[in-house]
Amino acid sequence: MNKTFSEFQKEIRRKFMPSGEKLAELAQKKLAIKNAKKKFNLYLRKLLDIEFELYKEFEKKCSIKIVKEALDRKIMKLPPGDSKNSFCRFFKRHYEDFWSLFLSISQSRKTRAGGSFENHLKFLFGKLDYPYDTQTALNGKVDYLFPSEEVFRKNRTVCLVISVKRTLRERWRQVIGELASLNPGKIYIVTQEENIGKGKIQEMKKHNINLVVFDEEKKNNFQEEYNVIGFSELIKSHLPAQKILWNKYL
Repeated sequence: MNKTFSEFQKEIRRKFMPSGEKLAELAQKKLAIKNAKKKFNLYLRKLLDIEFELYKEFEKKCSIKIVKEALDRKIMKLPPGDSKNSFCRFFKRHYEDFWSLFLSISQSRKTRAGGSFENHLKFLFGKLDYPYDTQTALNGKVDYLFPSEEVFRKNRTVCLVISVKRTLRERWRQVIGELASLNPGKIYIVTQEENIGKGKIQEMKKHNINLVVFDEEKKNNFQEEYNVIGFSELIKSHLPAQKILWNKYL
């Protein structure tokens, strides 16, 4: 692989591509949020879709910029002529460079996806007017603790804990153990993953952990799994019910 090109294209991407936080902010500005509690599931879907479309626009422009500057700087060299064969020779000569470029794109998409889900959840939780602490150090860090660490220290059974996992492919058993050991009133793992195995659902049920998925996923695949709920049920039912318990501690 042409190490010079690999380093060059990464340098361009760092300068040109916006951060995950910036992309999330751009997406959020494009969507008018009128009632987050009523339409939480819909808004989360839309924000993820809007951000991905924005990302693809930046990604396309960035990739074109990388190839153009590589040609301008003679990092890539076009063969003479403008025929199909000339392009094929060019592609063959720089195949490893293109592979490096598209590998970088793929890796960036995966990295962005996780942060995107977390950024938009935080944005929408902030629209609900519920008190919460984030990244609280209990038994490991807790993504969301409703209503606060102060109330948790007084009476953990009235509190609600949420852990955000875009997918359940890594560390999920360890996360379950860490969450269960806290003994709060309610525990939730929030994910955007689809087609989750029933074995994982049963493992969570043993530890009294609820899994939160998109409403459509709940309806299509988990109607009989009562520890699996949709975002709408979490926001409209579970949070308000738990709030009644923690109110007297605030």
